[in-house]
Amino acid sequence: MNPGAPVLSIDALAVAVEDSPRYCDAGGSQAADGMAGMFGGWDAADGEADGGLLAGYLSSVAEHSGMPVDDLRMLTARADGEDIVETALRALGPPPGPQPLVLVHSGADRDTLSAALPRLVHERGWEVTEDMGITHLGDLGGAAVVDLVSWWAADGATAVVLDQPLFALAGALPERLTAVALRFGTGDGPLRVLGRGEGGPVPDSDHVFSGPGACGGWPELHRALRHDEPRPDDRILVRCGVREHHAWVLLSRTAGTFREL
Repeated sequence: MNPGAPVLSIDALAVAVEDSPRYCDAGGSQAADGMAGMFGGWDAADGEADGGLLAGYLSSVAEHSGMPVDDLRMLTARADGEDIVETALRALGPPPGPQPLVLVHSGADRDTLSAALPRLVHERGWEVTEDMGITHLGDLGGAAVVDLVSWWAADGATAVVLDQPLFALAGALPERLTAVALRFGTGDGPLRVLGRGEGGPVPDSDHVFSGPGACGGWPELHRALRHDEPRPDDRILVRCGVREHHAWVLLSRTAGTFREL
């Protein structure tokens, strides 16, 4: 974090998951019902000699990711229309007053043809002063969001970190998608932000919560807080990502209580 940045706290924390997400063979299912809502009008180009826009898009993804196009699987929209970002925000609850909202993706948005953030703002009905959506932060998003809020919304903000790979290999499909919602305040909340960094060495702490992906150790910390751990004055390290490609946030537990977990 920047040395002159204001002190931030985390006043509320919520987690939502989607188990067994549906990934499809997009290359062989361009006209399938399961792809409806994912690419909208893109399917109409199927009759073109080159396979249309979707085929071109998948070819580009395969080229830049190094994934063989025949093994490429794409995340599809849920049939019930539910979204784990919405689930996490409902659990978090509305902010105490008008404030910004930021949505941080580890990769691309699930629906590449719709504007997810404006829809979320509209459907929540909260007083959102500004909104920002950032994609492709990879494993660093769950920690980088702290720096983002510190300079963009020093008086507090609601942030959602979303870990849902849009593409994966057929033999290595994610078992779960995760969204972590964080409500940032101005320093007097139950979790005070002490610092943020990338890679090692990491600072000393009383508790370490870690995990792969952008959401990293936030879900594990959420579970611990529900059981009233850690205790006041404990130093908490939340790590996001694995091995050398990871980021961290250092927190201090205060005597404050979470409004809701």
